Amino acid sequence: MPIYDPEHVEYGITTGSIQVVMEGGRSLPAYWAHPVSGRRLPAVALIHDWWGITPIIRRMANLFAQTGYYVIAPDLFDGQIAATPLEAMERVRALGEEGFARVNAALSVLETHHNTNGDVAAVGIGLGGGLAFEAAITRPDLEAAVAYGGFPQRCLGRFGQAQAPILAFYGADEPYIPRAIIDRLRAELAAGPLAHEVVILAGVGHEFFTEDASEAQRQVGRQALARTFNFLEAHLQPPARLEPRMVY
Repeated sequence: MPIYDPEHVEYGITTGSIQVVMEGGRSLPAYWAHPVSGRRLPAVALIHDWWGITPIIRRMANLFAQTGYYVIAPDLFDGQIAATPLEAMERVRALGEEGFARVNAALSVLETHHNTNGDVAAVGIGLGGGLAFEAAITRPDLEAAVAYGGFPQRCLGRFGQAQAPILAFYGADEPYIPRAIIDRLRAELAAGPLAHEVVILAGVGHEFFTEDASEAQRQVGRQALARTFNFLEAHLQPPARLEPRMVY
């Protein structure tokens, strides 16, 4: 689907593939997108779903960069793309506990990179949403976390300890996460001290950003992105606005 939010797009960007050095010296492949502004910027670790780094993930990274964020999308599957749900589940099982270590490495790079201002958010989809929850709970230096269809099960009982505000989106037709689990997530977040939000979106299921979405579903995706950008702007030091230029 075309991922586009004209109210927030502002910057020309550069993109590419990089290697993030993890603890112990291992290399983590990642997709990279950032504005060519020469300014210190807030940052986003974009965490992919169980399919891998697909064209959708790259387009989302590009959109966040066009909005003014320095983006790293860590590749949890080392370049492999799942073609079926069964293959995706096999990738997730093979990843095991390694997933958060990879996300953590990307977040640490963004916290200290010379082109970022130290304000960092974790934004994840599905599998990545669950890892964004983990980051919000365990990292004291994170400014915000956003999850689209994130799996909260492994973090239940700990959301009251979240150290960053969380924005969680779920489709009204979510097939994999029972509403009782979402309600428990909402209750745990409400009992905590931070300004968290859980949003239920009508007309969509688990995946908000797909190539074959209907126009109505695409509109829901755009609304979710617009709400995401507003949330990030409220909690991260925003990108410096570009000054209008005279053209002679």
